[in-house]
Amino acid sequence: MKRIVIRETAIYLLLLVTFALLMHPDLLSAPGSRLALMHERGNYVHPLLYAAFIYITVLIFRGAIRLLGRLLSRSKEA
Repeated sequence: MKRIVIRETAIYLLLLVTFALLMHPDLLSAPGSRLALMHERGNYVHPLLYAAFIYITVLIFRGAIRLLGRLLSRSKEA
């Protein structure tokens, strides 16, 4: 169980960092100004919410693929 939680947390963090860098490329060159802008607007939570939405979407696709794989492997056994 601990291994699953660590894996899923790593996937979530990877999605968070990836999409933060894709949406805000200035994070690499001037992270201080981006953080100051977030502080001005008070929108600290939106990256976490966006990443959670994307993670849930990816989780649904992973589940569908896993279910499809199980169904196909059962049909090959019969």
